Amino acid sequence: MADGGMVCEPWRAALVDLAKGVAAAAFIGFFVNLLYLSLPLYQAQIFDRVISSGNLDTLAALTLIVAFLFVFQSLLDFLRSRLLLVIAARLSTALGRPVFEAAVESALKSGAASAATAMRDLNGLRGFVAGGAITLPMDIAFTPVLLAVLTLFHPLYGIAGLCGAALLMLIAVATEILARRPAAEAVQKTMLLQAETANAIRNSEVIAAMGMLPALSRRWRRGQARSLDSIETGGTMAKFLAALARGTRVGLQIAMICTGALLVIRQEATAGTILAAAVITSRMLAPFEHLIDGWRQWVNAFAVARRLRDLLVQGGRARSAVGVPVERAEVVVDRLGYVPPGQDAPLLRNISFAIRPGEMVGVIGPSGAGKSTLARLVVGLWMPTTGGIFLDGQSTFRHERASFGAAVGYLPQEPLLLEGTVRENIARFRDAPVEDVIAAARQAGVHDMIGRLPKGYETQLVDAGARLSGGQRQRIALARAVFGMPRLLVLDEPNSSLDADGEAALIDAVELARASGAAVLVVAQRMSILNKADRLLLLRDGAVAHYGDKAEVLATLGPQRRGTVVAAEARMS
Repeated sequence: MADGGMVCEPWRAALVDLAKGVAAAAFIGFFVNLLYLSLPLYQAQIFDRVISSGNLDTLAALTLIVAFLFVFQSLLDFLRSRLLLVIAARLSTALGRPVFEAAVESALKSGAASAATAMRDLNGLRGFVAGGAITLPMDIAFTPVLLAVLTLFHPLYGIAGLCGAALLMLIAVATEILARRPAAEAVQKTMLLQAETANAIRNSEVIAAMGMLPALSRRWRRGQARSLDSIETGGTMAKFLAALARGTRVGLQIAMICTGALLVIRQEATAGTILAAAVITSRMLAPFEHLIDGWRQWVNAFAVARRLRDLLVQGGRARSAVGVPVERAEVVVDRLGYVPPGQDAPLLRNISFAIRPGEMVGVIGPSGAGKSTLARLVVGLWMPTTGGIFLDGQSTFRHERASFGAAVGYLPQEPLLLEGTVRENIARFRDAPVEDVIAAARQAGVHDMIGRLPKGYETQLVDAGARLSGGQRQRIALARAVFGMPRLLVLDEPNSSLDADGEAALIDAVELARASGAAVLVVAQRMSILNKADRLLLLRDGAVAHYGDKAEVLATLGPQRRGTVVAAEARMS
């Protein structure tokens, strides 16, 4: 619970700052609305005093006063709008980094790419604060003042205004009740359609090569039809109620003018109050009409705020905030167990081994044995359920990320690259000397290949390096892993896309890392890299089947398995 409190501190601080800013905007908004009364009161005085008396001095004085008040009101209105923009920017600045980091951490846990969604939510919340919908409660709160002014003209004006506000409020509630569910269904179906479209684009080669496009096109068309039906159903109801609200507002203004005419005929009110009451009624009912659309914006804003708050709580990790340099490359895995969130069966059970400086441990086993899970746990991506993994005496999961990352190199099974230049990717987007980048590229045997790219190290990579071959991406990712001579090097299937030259470069890079005193953990199936291991760890069903000297572990695989390894090596050669 303490960790959750720590994670939510930026959220609480941002809310406090937001509340102070909104309170200041509401204070200014009160005077903006109050000064708006100058126009209808001016109109009433013109009709009741100036026209009847013909006094031009009174006309000039009243006009100068109302002009000054109008200019002052405009300045206050601009100040309120500017204040809301500043508040929105401060909110985005305060939550931007915590939300981004929590989204990335949450993606590690859930496997979902939630960072982009989280940032869209944050931008949506910023737009809500900067927009006009957030001022609706401030304007609606001024309604009693406007009703009081109408009542001072005559009680019937006040009663008519109160009935109009109540009627528009009922329409707003009906809109929420009748249009909410169709709108939610439309959004959900549209998101599913967008996800299906994005998935088809990502797999365009497979779809085109195997003639799947006509069938997928028909399926997509059915999904589009369902989405459009939901949009039409919800949109039709919302548009109808919005039109009803606009018509009701006009009808209420007509009713107010009719009431005023009746009162003037009965000599219970002056003619000037008719125009003034109509203008005040229009101003009073406008927020209620906007509430029909603004209510949905408030509901969406609360939903976004809940998602961001939950993300900061769930995506935050209990990591140390104090950097601890790694001096000795000694890895200890002590009775490690891991159960994925939402599952009951463990992926890893009671695993223990150690890697000393300069040593290399190879991890082998059938698919689904937990090899990649072990690699991710070693580099601290996930928190062990039981036991622990320690580098230089510190938990790899709780270790402060900057100091830990400086001492660790990691090559995942799918070596994706980031948007940026080759140099930036190898340097891990740090401001590093180009000599260090070139040294890492030479260690990975990729320097010459980079030189053949259009702009060498300054070649811009797009779409996660999709324009490069699988082997090129893997070798650049290897250079990124060995950048800075890390103390711990974890490689997950590092030779899956490499040719013979690439495997030779990989072996040289690993040997150089070992010579520098690094601890190396390699998950692989090909013996070309595993032949360099000091010990092998054989996993089956998430548990250690065998661990020890390489020859002893290989002897336990049996003739069939050894034959498979030899055949794979023959194909590689």
